[in-house]
Amino acid sequence: MRLSILTTILTLLHLHLTTAAILPHRESNIKLLKTLPKTNLKTTRTTPFPPPANNTNSNSTTYPTPKTYALLLFRQFEILDAYGAVEILQFVADFHPLRLLIFSLNPPYSSGLSPVLTSPPPPNSSMNPMNSSFYPTFNPTHPIPTTDQQWEEMREVLESVDVLIVPGGEGVYSPDLEGEGRELEFLRRMVGEFGIGGKKNDKDKYLVMVCIGAAVAARAGVLDGRRATTNKMAWGEVTPLGEKVKWVSPARWVVDGNIWTSSGVTAVLDLTFEFVRQMYPDGVDMAYEIAGAMEHEPVMDWRYDPFAERFGVPPQN
Repeated sequence: MRLSILTTILTLLHLHLTTAAILPHRESNIKLLKTLPKTNLKTTRTTPFPPPANNTNSNSTTYPTPKTYALLLFRQFEILDAYGAVEILQFVADFHPLRLLIFSLNPPYSSGLSPVLTSPPPPNSSMNPMNSSFYPTFNPTHPIPTTDQQWEEMREVLESVDVLIVPGGEGVYSPDLEGEGRELEFLRRMVGEFGIGGKKNDKDKYLVMVCIGAAVAARAGVLDGRRATTNKMAWGEVTPLGEKVKWVSPARWVVDGNIWTSSGVTAVLDLTFEFVRQMYPDGVDMAYEIAGAMEHEPVMDWRYDPFAERFGVPPQN
């Protein structure tokens, strides 16, 4: 009995000492973040790239914070590209009212909603040589409109979108995403008609392409004349799809106005943390706390990109 009591006391003492050691360190980090130099949000938003890590933004009065986020999903999209951003934004939704919309062409507009597949399309066995069945599915909230009438029926929903996120994945190379593919037409109209990646009714709207999701935007022509980056391992495959795009390397992520692009897959985490820091008045503190909860150390400098050298992508733009 005495041994049990002694063990309990020692455990509590250890917990107290450990907590006492951790908390001051955590509090000092928060204080450090709060004392970092501030830059004017409007100035930062209009420069080609986000500032290094020691510059943060706090002015949310000029630019209203985004509330409605949308994913554009297609068959064989890369899961982390889309849901890495969603994971972080779910934490943000505990502090700000957010809404998530998920658009997909699978199935067509009139057929109702069914899951978006991440599996390779049969009978292309070369993309599934082990005949695996390890491919989850994801439920969309809205279909992609395909006629003018459908666009009008969905206008209110489409106009509510503040941020459109386009993931990568092997599906970007599908013939369905070439030329006049309906996903490409959706992206073009969201940019041209609904202000995504620019402004609509004096409100900022954002286009975010993750990894080789930039290939979708490049095919749609919405990146022409803009700075952008993509997965460095896939650089030689993606960049020819956008000959008018100013492809940037090295870059973990790139911001050109209201268009954001990231390097490969996990770079979505770093891009999203930077997006949160810049878009919300409490973004610096939120990003710090969320990164701690996720036990992730975000890359704070967009120029940090070891994969450019690894895959032999020379500096450009």
